Amino acid sequence: MSLKFSIFLATLCLFGCTTQTTPEPVASLEINPLESTIVALADTFLLDSMVHSVSIGVFYNGQKSTFHFGELDPGKGNTPTDQTIYEIASVSKTLTGTLVAKAVLDGKIKLDDDIRIYLNGDFPNFEYKGSPITIKHLVTHTSGLPKFLPESIDELFNNFDETLPARMNNIMKTYTKSAFFEDLRNFKLNENPGSSYSYSNVDTELIAHILENVYKKPFDLLIQDYFGKTAQMPNTKIHLTANEMSRLANGYGVNGSLVPHEVIPLYGADGGIKSTLPDLVNYMEFQLSATNKVVTESHKSLFIDDFGS
Repeated sequence: MSLKFSIFLATLCLFGCTTQTTPEPVASLEINPLESTIVALADTFLLDSMVHSVSIGVFYNGQKSTFHFGELDPGKGNTPTDQTIYEIASVSKTLTGTLVAKAVLDGKIKLDDDIRIYLNGDFPNFEYKGSPITIKHLVTHTSGLPKFLPESIDELFNNFDETLPARMNNIMKTYTKSAFFEDLRNFKLNENPGSSYSYSNVDTELIAHILENVYKKPFDLLIQDYFGKTAQMPNTKIHLTANEMSRLANGYGVNGSLVPHEVIPLYGADGGIKSTLPDLVNYMEFQLSATNKVVTESHKSLFIDDFGS
């Protein structure tokens, strides 16, 4: 139901220029066919001078494997490991969608509920000609709400370069939940919710707020409690301790400069979750389960776009 899931090969990369010389390929070893394939792929990938490292996770025939190559930071020789923590960006939305499926099965929410049932204050603008925004509209990105709030974030993408994360952080570090909901109250819909698909981080952040209201628990704890236990993902969360921050992988831009980690002023449901490679391989196994009712619910198709998906 919630967000559409693509079961993925967990491949996490860090980019940035090191030198203009060609990196040495990963040494060939006497290994099984799967490992041989992974090593060959890593060798090819690391030939790109902008790529420092690659971590690859595989779930195949019931077996889990993780592989790590290169160095996280140029010149430091620090190869990633199973303990390395990555920012998983919009993969976060699939975890959020899974929690929506759980909430439906728990009887906490209904897909066709007007979202204003779960919000504090009045939002008369959350309907268009009598048609309200529902939970289903949020999880299918058909609410009609903007991609970003504040909307000035969207304008930053007109200059897409490695300074973009820092420029976004400069805006978001002072943006509060109160400002978020004030901006929502001032937004006007221009079509019936459910009419068309438009990718929206705002939709996903609103979902997190609703989940917090119905479960009476912070969204980060909802993530940790459910996925930590049910999907064996103990290292998957939004907010990190000081020790965990020391294991968070750095990212680099095409010019080799360090890219700052994302500021999380709101809920982090749209792209703020962090995880390790073993956790993500466990997530693949979890999403492939044919017996887990939450997974089955989360895979239901709720909106067919112009491309038939």
